[in-house]
Amino acid sequence: MKLSLANFPLEYFPALASDELAMLRTIRECGFTCTDFNITVNHLGDDYEARALALKAALAESGVSAPQAHAPILNPLDPQGADYMTAFERSLRFCEIAEIPMVVIHAGAIAGNTREEYFEKNVAFYRSLTPAAEKTGVHILIENIGHPADSNHLLTGRDVREMVDLVGHPLVNACWDTGHGNLNRQNLYETICILGDKLLALHVHDNCAYFEPSYRHHRIDMHTTPYATQYASVNYDALLQGLKDIGYKGTFNFEVLTMTRAIRPAFTYNGEVVRTLENPPIELWKQAHRLVYSTGKYMLETYGLFEI
Repeated sequence: MKLSLANFPLEYFPALASDELAMLRTIRECGFTCTDFNITVNHLGDDYEARALALKAALAESGVSAPQAHAPILNPLDPQGADYMTAFERSLRFCEIAEIPMVVIHAGAIAGNTREEYFEKNVAFYRSLTPAAEKTGVHILIENIGHPADSNHLLTGRDVREMVDLVGHPLVNACWDTGHGNLNRQNLYETICILGDKLLALHVHDNCAYFEPSYRHHRIDMHTTPYATQYASVNYDALLQGLKDIGYKGTFNFEVLTMTRAIRPAFTYNGEVVRTLENPPIELWKQAHRLVYSTGKYMLETYGLFEI
């Protein structure tokens, strides 16, 4: 299994945000040969095919491949979102041109929708995208999202598997997000086995799970690196054993927000807002992500799954 790193945190660095080749080279410097490429709305303008060709060239030059991508996070069930279908269809075409074989497209939600309504509307949404998937040959991946207090109902591996099976198309499969699943305290080994051959991709990160709302910080999607804190609680033995048992063929893709710009309370000194230490330098980011790579290598080697 190859190690992968999502590129989207590098978009916070102004020098890299508009230079995808430099962004990919930075990922390669940290040891990774694969990335989960973040497709933004800006990628999907009228020049989206040219931008996809440019990305294809940058991937080849950098020595980094993109086995998976993430479409913009838009709510396809938003009644004001008629143009969202264009964005999703262009995401599939973008991936075809850039030679990215699969893309995560989130389900949508309407406030207060029941589980039945949620499934009915999202199954119809994904089915409406299957002609574009067939035309491009790009897999659509459904990702687990939500928690008991909101309007999303893809909380468990059974939920995701049920939606994939209801859509019922070979180009519609699953991506499991370990952090999102941990917010719902899922049995991770059981989850991976339920997803089975439908699981084509991962978003690997950690958090401190879900506490009752009376407890402060009851739900924070932290995107923490494994081992970063003793309070994080994703069970990686369960994850790796599950991946090994199902013969998982995808990458071990980290989606971590490590050494990245944080949202901090403003500090005012002598009448001026001070932001001197708000954004870490890129060299610190590289050091941190070399450690992320070494962490992933250790985890995969321990289970006999590491592949260069």
